[in-house]
Amino acid sequence: MAIDIFSTSILLEALAPSKLSTVSGYKNVKNLNIIHFAYTPNILKIPLEETVKDALAGEDFKLGTYLLEYVNKVTTHPLVKTNTAFGYLMLASPLLYMLTKALVSDSDLTTTVGRVVTEYHDLIIEGLKKETIKNFYLALRKASVSHLGEYFGRIPSVNVGVDSILESFSLWEALKESMYLDLVSHEVISGFKRVLEIHDELLKEKPSLRSLLESITSAHTKTLSRNLDTLVLKSKNLNNALLLKHLSMLRASVEVEVWNLLDEYVRENELNPGTTSDIVAAGLALYQVSAYVIQGNERGVT
Repeated sequence: MAIDIFSTSILLEALAPSKLSTVSGYKNVKNLNIIHFAYTPNILKIPLEETVKDALAGEDFKLGTYLLEYVNKVTTHPLVKTNTAFGYLMLASPLLYMLTKALVSDSDLTTTVGRVVTEYHDLIIEGLKKETIKNFYLALRKASVSHLGEYFGRIPSVNVGVDSILESFSLWEALKESMYLDLVSHEVISGFKRVLEIHDELLKEKPSLRSLLESITSAHTKTLSRNLDTLVLKSKNLNNALLLKHLSMLRASVEVEVWNLLDEYVRENELNPGTTSDIVAAGLALYQVSAYVIQGNERGVT
Protein backbone atom coordinates (compact mmCIF):
# COMPACT_ATOMS: atom_id res chain seq x y z
CA MET A 1 0.00 0.00 0.00
CA ALA A 2 2.85 2.40 0.79
CA ILE A 3 4.26 2.01 -2.74
CA ASP A 4 0.85 2.87 -4.21
CA ILE A 5 0.65 5.94 -2.00
CA PHE A 6 4.10 7.21 -2.92
CA SER A 7 3.68 6.54 -6.63
CA THR A 8 0.31 8.36 -6.90
CA SER A 9 0.90 11.33 -4.61
CA ILE A 10 2.68 13.26 -7.35
CA LEU A 11 -0.43 12.93 -9.54
CA LEU A 12 -2.72 14.08 -6.72
CA GLU A 13 -0.51 17.13 -6.23
CA ALA A 14 -0.67 17.93 -9.94
CA LEU A 15 -4.48 17.62 -9.92
CA ALA A 16 -4.91 20.21 -7.14
CA PRO A 17 -6.61 23.32 -8.57
CA SER A 18 -5.53 26.97 -8.56
CA LYS A 19 -1.89 26.45 -7.60
CA LEU A 20 0.42 29.24 -8.70
CA SER A 21 2.19 28.66 -12.02
CA THR A 22 2.68 24.90 -11.89
CA VAL A 23 0.73 22.00 -13.38
CA SER A 24 -2.61 22.47 -11.68
CA GLY A 25 -5.54 20.44 -12.94
CA TYR A 26 -5.97 21.34 -16.59
CA LYS A 27 -3.50 24.24 -16.43
CA ASN A 28 -0.11 23.62 -18.02
CA VAL A 29 3.27 25.22 -17.45
CA LYS A 30 6.20 25.17 -19.85
CA ASN A 31 6.13 21.77 -21.60
CA LEU A 32 4.32 19.95 -18.77
CA ASN A 33 0.64 19.05 -18.53
CA ILE A 34 -1.58 16.75 -16.50
CA ILE A 35 -1.32 13.94 -19.09
CA HIS A 36 2.39 13.61 -18.32
CA PHE A 37 1.58 13.21 -14.64
CA ALA A 38 -1.21 10.73 -15.31
CA TYR A 39 1.36 8.24 -16.61
CA THR A 40 4.05 9.05 -14.05
CA PRO A 41 2.81 6.82 -11.17
CA ASN A 42 3.30 3.61 -13.16
CA ILE A 43 6.84 4.73 -14.02
CA LEU A 44 7.61 5.62 -10.40
CA LYS A 45 6.47 2.24 -9.13
CA ILE A 46 9.54 0.57 -10.63
CA PRO A 47 12.25 2.45 -8.69
CA LEU A 48 10.03 2.59 -5.61
CA GLU A 49 9.68 -1.19 -5.67
CA GLU A 50 13.46 -1.46 -5.91
CA THR A 51 13.75 0.85 -2.91
CA VAL A 52 11.48 -1.42 -0.87
CA LYS A 53 13.31 -4.55 -1.99
CA ASP A 54 16.63 -3.09 -0.87
CA ALA A 55 15.19 -2.06 2.49
CA LEU A 56 13.69 -5.51 3.07
CA ALA A 57 16.90 -7.30 2.04
CA GLY A 58 19.09 -5.16 4.26
CA GLU A 59 20.80 -3.60 1.25
CA ASP A 60 22.16 -0.06 1.31
CA PHE A 61 20.01 2.82 0.15
CA LYS A 62 21.05 3.64 -3.46
CA LEU A 63 19.49 6.93 -4.54
CA GLY A 64 21.50 7.33 -7.75
CA THR A 65 20.49 3.84 -8.91
CA TYR A 66 16.78 4.50 -8.31
CA LEU A 67 16.95 7.86 -10.10
CA LEU A 68 18.73 6.39 -13.11
CA GLU A 69 16.12 3.64 -13.38
CA TYR A 70 13.34 6.24 -13.29
CA VAL A 71 15.01 8.43 -15.92
CA ASN A 72 15.56 5.49 -18.26
CA LYS A 73 11.82 4.73 -18.09
CA VAL A 74 10.37 8.24 -18.16
CA THR A 75 12.47 9.55 -21.06
CA THR A 76 11.53 6.59 -23.27
CA HIS A 77 7.84 6.41 -22.37
CA PRO A 78 5.95 7.35 -25.58
CA LEU A 79 3.37 9.45 -23.70
CA VAL A 80 5.75 11.26 -21.36
CA LYS A 81 9.31 11.63 -22.72
CA THR A 82 10.10 14.41 -20.24
CA ASN A 83 11.11 14.64 -16.61
CA THR A 84 8.15 14.86 -14.25
CA ALA A 85 9.40 13.47 -10.96
CA PHE A 86 13.19 13.62 -10.53
CA GLY A 87 13.02 15.90 -7.48
CA TYR A 88 10.03 14.08 -6.07
CA LEU A 89 11.76 10.69 -6.30
CA MET A 90 14.78 12.18 -4.51
CA LEU A 91 12.41 12.75 -1.59
CA ALA A 92 10.08 9.77 -1.96
CA SER A 93 12.67 6.99 -2.17
CA PRO A 94 14.51 7.79 1.10
CA LEU A 95 11.21 8.33 2.90
CA LEU A 96 9.87 4.99 1.62
CA TYR A 97 13.12 3.23 2.52
CA MET A 98 12.91 4.48 6.11
CA LEU A 99 9.21 3.67 6.42
CA THR A 100 9.77 0.15 5.10
CA LYS A 101 12.44 -0.43 7.72
CA ALA A 102 10.04 0.76 10.42
CA LEU A 103 6.93 -1.05 9.18
CA VAL A 104 8.61 -4.45 9.04
CA SER A 105 10.41 -4.10 12.35
CA ASP A 106 9.32 -6.01 15.44
CA SER A 107 8.20 -2.83 17.19
CA ASP A 108 4.53 -1.88 17.30
CA LEU A 109 3.07 0.72 14.99
CA THR A 110 2.36 3.37 17.59
CA THR A 111 5.25 5.37 16.14
CA THR A 112 4.92 8.50 14.03
CA VAL A 113 6.59 9.30 10.74
CA GLY A 114 8.55 12.02 12.51
CA ARG A 115 10.08 9.43 14.80
CA VAL A 116 10.74 7.14 11.84
CA VAL A 117 12.73 9.87 10.09
CA THR A 118 14.65 10.64 13.29
CA GLU A 119 15.47 7.00 13.97
CA TYR A 120 16.30 5.85 10.43
CA HIS A 121 17.74 8.94 8.73
CA ASP A 122 21.28 7.77 9.48
CA LEU A 123 20.68 4.84 7.10
CA ILE A 124 20.00 7.31 4.28
CA ILE A 125 23.15 9.28 5.04
CA GLU A 126 25.15 6.06 5.23
CA GLY A 127 23.86 4.97 1.81
CA LEU A 128 24.64 8.37 0.28
CA LYS A 129 28.18 8.22 1.65
CA LYS A 130 28.75 4.75 0.17
CA GLU A 131 27.34 5.57 -3.28
CA THR A 132 29.40 7.52 -5.79
CA ILE A 133 27.93 10.33 -7.89
CA LYS A 134 28.30 8.33 -11.14
CA ASN A 135 24.68 7.11 -11.54
CA PHE A 136 23.26 10.36 -10.17
CA TYR A 137 25.16 12.39 -12.77
CA LEU A 138 24.22 10.00 -15.55
CA ALA A 139 20.55 10.36 -14.54
CA LEU A 140 20.86 14.16 -14.54
CA ARG A 141 22.37 14.17 -18.02
CA LYS A 142 19.74 11.81 -19.45
CA ALA A 143 16.90 13.78 -17.85
CA SER A 144 18.34 17.11 -19.04
CA VAL A 145 17.69 18.65 -15.64
CA SER A 146 19.38 21.95 -16.43
CA HIS A 147 19.02 23.51 -12.97
CA LEU A 148 20.93 20.72 -11.24
CA GLY A 149 24.48 19.55 -11.58
CA GLU A 150 26.35 22.85 -11.56
CA TYR A 151 28.59 22.68 -8.52
CA PHE A 152 31.27 25.00 -7.23
CA GLY A 153 34.46 24.13 -5.39
CA ARG A 154 35.76 20.58 -5.26
CA ILE A 155 32.62 18.77 -6.53
CA PRO A 156 32.72 18.27 -10.33
CA SER A 157 29.85 19.56 -12.44
CA VAL A 158 27.47 17.20 -14.19
CA ASN A 159 29.14 17.55 -17.60
CA VAL A 160 32.20 15.70 -16.29
CA GLY A 161 32.03 12.24 -17.79
CA VAL A 162 35.28 10.68 -16.60
CA ASP A 163 34.44 7.66 -14.43
CA SER A 164 37.60 7.87 -12.39
CA ILE A 165 36.66 11.41 -11.33
CA LEU A 166 33.01 10.66 -10.67
CA GLU A 167 33.87 7.60 -8.60
CA SER A 168 36.06 9.76 -6.35
CA PHE A 169 33.10 11.61 -4.85
CA SER A 170 30.16 10.34 -2.84
CA LEU A 171 26.58 11.32 -3.50
CA TRP A 172 26.45 12.64 0.05
CA GLU A 173 29.24 15.11 -0.79
CA ALA A 174 27.41 16.36 -3.88
CA LEU A 175 24.07 16.83 -2.13
CA LYS A 176 25.70 18.45 0.88
CA GLU A 177 27.54 20.85 -1.42
CA SER A 178 24.32 21.86 -3.17
CA MET A 179 21.90 21.83 -0.23
CA TYR A 180 21.78 25.60 0.24
CA LEU A 181 20.88 26.20 -3.38
CA ASP A 182 18.53 23.24 -3.77
CA LEU A 183 15.66 22.63 -1.32
CA VAL A 184 15.28 18.97 -2.27
CA SER A 185 18.93 18.24 -1.50
CA HIS A 186 18.55 20.20 1.73
CA GLU A 187 15.57 18.08 2.76
CA VAL A 188 17.41 14.82 2.08
CA ILE A 189 20.55 15.85 3.94
CA SER A 190 18.99 17.68 6.88
CA GLY A 191 16.04 15.42 7.72
CA PHE A 192 12.95 16.46 5.70
CA LYS A 193 11.85 19.43 7.85
CA ARG A 194 9.59 21.00 5.22
CA VAL A 195 8.10 17.67 4.15
CA LEU A 196 7.29 16.85 7.76
CA GLU A 197 5.69 20.28 8.25
CA ILE A 198 3.25 19.55 5.42
CA HIS A 199 2.59 16.09 6.84
CA ASP A 200 1.87 17.53 10.28
CA GLU A 201 -0.48 20.21 8.95
CA LEU A 202 -2.45 17.72 6.86
CA LEU A 203 -2.61 15.24 9.73
CA LYS A 204 -3.97 17.95 12.01
CA GLU A 205 -6.51 19.04 9.40
CA LYS A 206 -7.51 15.50 8.34
CA PRO A 207 -9.15 16.62 5.09
CA SER A 208 -11.94 14.52 3.62
CA LEU A 209 -11.43 12.95 0.21
CA ARG A 210 -13.69 15.66 -1.18
CA SER A 211 -11.58 18.49 0.23
CA LEU A 212 -8.15 16.87 -0.20
CA LEU A 213 -7.23 18.66 -3.43
CA GLU A 214 -8.07 22.05 -1.91
CA SER A 215 -5.88 21.18 1.08
CA ILE A 216 -3.03 20.35 -1.28
CA THR A 217 -3.44 23.74 -2.94
CA SER A 218 -3.34 25.43 0.46
CA ALA A 219 -0.18 23.49 1.39
CA HIS A 220 1.45 24.54 -1.88
CA THR A 221 0.65 28.20 -1.25
CA LYS A 222 1.95 28.07 2.33
CA THR A 223 5.15 26.30 1.35
CA LEU A 224 5.86 28.69 -1.51
CA SER A 225 5.19 31.69 0.76
CA ARG A 226 7.77 30.39 3.27
CA ASN A 227 10.57 29.44 0.85
CA LEU A 228 12.26 30.55 -2.32
CA ASP A 229 11.58 27.87 -4.91
CA THR A 230 15.03 26.74 -5.94
CA LEU A 231 13.91 25.39 -9.32
CA VAL A 232 12.84 28.92 -10.26
CA LEU A 233 15.93 30.37 -8.56
CA LYS A 234 18.35 28.21 -10.56
CA SER A 235 16.48 27.90 -13.86
CA LYS A 236 15.46 31.58 -13.93
CA ASN A 237 16.79 34.03 -11.32
CA LEU A 238 16.40 35.38 -7.79
CA ASN A 239 13.92 38.09 -8.75
CA ASN A 240 11.49 35.57 -10.22
CA ALA A 241 11.81 33.29 -7.17
CA LEU A 242 11.09 36.30 -4.93
CA LEU A 243 8.10 37.22 -7.10
CA LEU A 244 6.44 33.83 -6.63
CA LYS A 245 7.17 33.87 -2.90
CA HIS A 246 5.61 37.30 -2.40
CA LEU A 247 2.58 36.52 -4.58
CA SER A 248 1.93 33.47 -2.43
CA MET A 249 2.21 35.57 0.73
CA LEU A 250 -0.43 37.95 -0.67
CA ARG A 251 -2.84 35.32 -1.96
CA ALA A 252 -5.37 35.58 0.87
CA SER A 253 -5.84 39.30 0.20
CA VAL A 254 -6.11 39.05 -3.59
CA GLU A 255 -9.46 38.61 -5.32
CA VAL A 256 -9.95 35.59 -7.56
CA GLU A 257 -10.02 37.56 -10.79
CA VAL A 258 -6.77 39.35 -9.98
CA TRP A 259 -5.14 36.10 -8.84
CA ASN A 260 -6.04 34.41 -12.12
CA LEU A 261 -4.44 37.26 -14.06
CA LEU A 262 -1.27 37.02 -11.98
CA ASP A 263 -1.20 33.26 -12.45
CA GLU A 264 -1.58 33.66 -16.19
CA TYR A 265 1.28 36.17 -16.27
CA VAL A 266 3.78 33.97 -14.41
CA ARG A 267 2.75 30.92 -16.46
CA GLU A 268 3.42 32.82 -19.68
CA ASN A 269 6.88 33.57 -18.32
CA GLU A 270 7.41 29.84 -17.63
CA LEU A 271 8.00 30.22 -13.89
CA ASN A 272 7.44 26.71 -12.56
CA PRO A 273 7.85 26.28 -8.77
CA GLY A 274 8.41 22.57 -9.21
CA THR A 275 10.55 22.17 -6.11
CA THR A 276 7.61 23.33 -4.02
CA SER A 277 5.37 20.80 -5.77
CA ASP A 278 7.88 18.00 -5.06
CA ILE A 279 7.97 18.85 -1.36
CA VAL A 280 4.18 19.10 -1.13
CA ALA A 281 3.72 15.76 -2.91
CA ALA A 282 6.17 14.10 -0.52
CA GLY A 283 4.39 15.59 2.49
CA LEU A 284 1.09 14.37 1.07
CA ALA A 285 2.50 10.85 0.69
CA LEU A 286 3.68 10.85 4.30
CA TYR A 287 0.28 12.07 5.47
CA GLN A 288 -1.47 9.25 3.64
CA VAL A 289 0.93 6.71 5.13
CA SER A 290 0.17 8.07 8.59
CA ALA A 291 -3.58 8.08 8.01
CA TYR A 292 -4.03 4.80 6.17
CA VAL A 293 -1.02 2.62 7.02
CA ILE A 294 0.26 3.51 10.49
CA GLN A 295 -2.97 4.70 12.13
CA GLY A 296 -4.93 2.23 10.02
CA ASN A 297 -2.61 -0.55 11.25
CA GLU A 298 -1.91 -1.81 7.73
CA ARG A 299 1.60 -3.23 7.54
CA GLY A 300 1.70 -3.60 3.76
CA VAL A 301 4.35 -1.67 1.84
CA THR A 302 3.28 -2.96 -1.58
